[in-house]
Amino acid sequence: MGHKLVELLRAEGIFGDLWAKDHRVVRGAANPADYISTGLITEKLEASLLRWPYFSVLRDGQVPQVGTFTRTRNVIGHPRDGFADLAKIRRLMDAGATLKLNQLSDWHRPTREIVRAIEETAPVSVSTYVFWTPEEKRGMLPHRDASHVVVVQLEGRKEWHLYAQRGQVRSDAGLDVDNAEPSHRFVLEPGDVLYLPHGWPHDAVAHGGPSMHLTFTLTEPTPEDLLEALRQHIEDANPDLVGRFHARTLEQRSSDVQAALVRGLDELDAETWTRLALSTMRRKTG
Repeated sequence: MGHKLVELLRAEGIFGDLWAKDHRVVRGAANPADYISTGLITEKLEASLLRWPYFSVLRDGQVPQVGTFTRTRNVIGHPRDGFADLAKIRRLMDAGATLKLNQLSDWHRPTREIVRAIEETAPVSVSTYVFWTPEEKRGMLPHRDASHVVVVQLEGRKEWHLYAQRGQVRSDAGLDVDNAEPSHRFVLEPGDVLYLPHGWPHDAVAHGGPSMHLTFTLTEPTPEDLLEALRQHIEDANPDLVGRFHARTLEQRSSDVQAALVRGLDELDAETWTRLALSTMRRKTG
């Protein structure tokens, strides 16, 4: 199943020559009406059973105590905590905090359809987030994501700062970013789409009023993910190796594991190996 966003990313070379090389801003390329709105988010927070950690509140990277933005509800006769308290959230946002939604695709069908389309197109695992930020505030400190990032600006404007100088782009996520001088600075308007390669440090500030954007993080299998997939394949293919290792001497175990590793590497071509790793990653995120 295709989607307009996926078609755009493909047309702009983001799934091709641009991938992992440079950022791209595509102006007016998305229709915000195809995505989520602040009105729907407010409705869900007020009336649904949406529960932490599907949402959070943060300011300059700091998260207050969960109880400061949640409440207890009676669910089938049982008290359950962690549900959204819209009045508390509004007070925190009035004081400058950002509302963050996590894994939006778990409960918002249009976003889930986009995730499926991306995962059908590229060898990545996709997570989804919404950042609804008050005027001239930011939710996250300058940081790196251990993934590629696609942003769709939905409401208001946001000024983005990138820090892509030599030595700042790395494979791991982190806050150890030198933000003294951005390498790039630009403002996203509703309908603009931004692509950032893996590990490009950035932050974003609401500009001229409240602002909301939707983020897709596109994560490729890491060496650790590939090793885990190989381990799982070997265990599945050799149940006796795991289930009856006690019947072997230590020397036999080492020899048998070595032989199983060699067989596993022979059995897995690169495409199958990647697919196994992605399957595990996607189960964890979806």
